Amino acid sequence: MIYEGLAKYYDDLVGDEEATLKWVDLTKKFCPKGNLLELACGSGEISYKLQQEGYDLLATDFSSSMIERLNSKYPSVATQVLDMREFTLDKKFDGVICYCDSINYLNSMEEVKRMFQSVKDCLSDEGIFIFDMHTLDRLEEFSELYIEEGELDVPYQWTIQSIDNEIHQHFAFFEEDRIIQEQHIQTVFHPNDIMTSLYELGFRCEAYTDFEKEGIQEGEKLFIVARREKC
Repeated sequence: MIYEGLAKYYDDLVGDEEATLKWVDLTKKFCPKGNLLELACGSGEISYKLQQEGYDLLATDFSSSMIERLNSKYPSVATQVLDMREFTLDKKFDGVICYCDSINYLNSMEEVKRMFQSVKDCLSDEGIFIFDMHTLDRLEEFSELYIEEGELDVPYQWTIQSIDNEIHQHFAFFEEDRIIQEQHIQTVFHPNDIMTSLYELGFRCEAYTDFEKEGIQEGEKLFIVARREKC
C-alpha cells in the first residue's frame, strides 16, 4: 500500500509551510466556519492548523501509517482510516476538503464519480467541497524524467515521469540495512470531465489555478470550489 514506507519521511521530503498556510486560507475563504471532513489528510499539517482556527474537523486517510503519524504529532485531531473512493458517514458536514492533488490517486473517472457522490451524500445543503488536482500542464512538465537525490535521515532518490495521462513517481530511501521503495501513480484528469461530473450531481462550481488565478489557466494545480445545491 502506498505511503506505508514513505510515511516516516513524508514531512521532511514534501513539507511546505507556505503552501500549508495557503490551503488553510483557501478553506477559510470559502468555508469560513462549521464542521469539516478532510479526505487524504496525510500527516496532518493542514488538519492541525484548521483545528487551531476553530474548525470541528475529522481528518481521514486511506493509509493507516499516515493516520498513525498524524495521531503521534497531533493527538487532539479526530482521525479515521477511510477510503475516499466510496464511503458513508453518519453525520453531515458543512465542508469537505481534499488537497495536495490527492484526487489524482484515483484511477478513473468512474472512481472520481463515486467519490463525488459520497461527498455529496455527506454534505449539508449549500455545503462546500474544495479540492485541487494536477493540471494537464504537469504531463508536459514531467515528459522527461525528473530525478531528485538528497539526504534526509538517510539518502534518498525521487523520480517523476509522465506516461500518457499518468504521472509515475518512485521513491527510494537507503536505510542502513534495507532500501524502502514505493511506486506512486497519479491519473491526470481533464478539467471538463471533472466539472461536468460535478454539475451532473447538482454542484455549482468555480475554478482557480495555483490558489489565486481565476479560471483554468496555465499552472501546476487546479482548484475546484463546488457548492452543493439545496435539495
